[in-house]
Amino acid sequence: MMRAKCISLWALAVALLLHLPIIVLAQDDDFGLFNQAMDLRIRREWDQALEKYRLLKQNFPTSKYVDDAEFWSAYIMEEQGKDEEAFSAYQLLKDNYPGSPWVDDATMRQIGLAEKFMRQGKKSYEKFLLDHLSSSDKNVKYQAALSLGKLGDNRAIPVLKEMANNGDKDMRHVGKALLERFEAPESWDALKEPMPAGELHRSLSEQGQDGLKQPPEIKPDRQPTRVRKQPEPGIKHPDNKPQPSRPLSPRKTEPSRKSRMK
Repeated sequence: MMRAKCISLWALAVALLLHLPIIVLAQDDDFGLFNQAMDLRIRREWDQALEKYRLLKQNFPTSKYVDDAEFWSAYIMEEQGKDEEAFSAYQLLKDNYPGSPWVDDATMRQIGLAEKFMRQGKKSYEKFLLDHLSSSDKNVKYQAALSLGKLGDNRAIPVLKEMANNGDKDMRHVGKALLERFEAPESWDALKEPMPAGELHRSLSEQGQDGLKQPPEIKPDRQPTRVRKQPEPGIKHPDNKPQPSRPLSPRKTEPSRKSRMK
């Protein structure tokens, strides 16, 4: 009986050895690299995750995961404080993959960055924000209006009024709060004179110290046309891919994950 048991163990060992190369190879295909990068990103091991995304793009340029890699690479750059590189990387995704479901998410991230750049005195990003006030995507349009409104640009007022009347509860609250500030300019602590169109105002701090409630994050259940399910990080499935929710202002927390079908 002992001899039979030893033979069984040897047979099992040989079987494992024979299948080992297949297991290792599976980790080096596009889906394997995508999952490795995702796990590293979740652990906030930014440099290692970036390298996996780079390998995915380099070794599998026609993979359906390439636009994912482009988006998350830009997101990681943003997390690392490389804001201008991140802005350019989001734009690269939009230029190279205009049909990707990540395009609008990339635009939302860019709007948050553009607002940040404007606060730093980089007025060249003003046009980017103004251009998106007329976006056909309601969420993008509202985001641009919020950013311009917080910067004190009265050209955001028409969209803020639309948001105050037609947005959901949180959006209406923020829209009305910003409109009240335009109606009572003295409430803008940093304002010393009437608000000229296009001028930069720093009256609303990024930390929300001015008392204005910060814009909420739109949760996936508020996007009925884009409801997607995402498995937990430990579950690997090629048809489920992570996607961030739409933040209405720059946040230091990672976007929630939702998958998308290709």
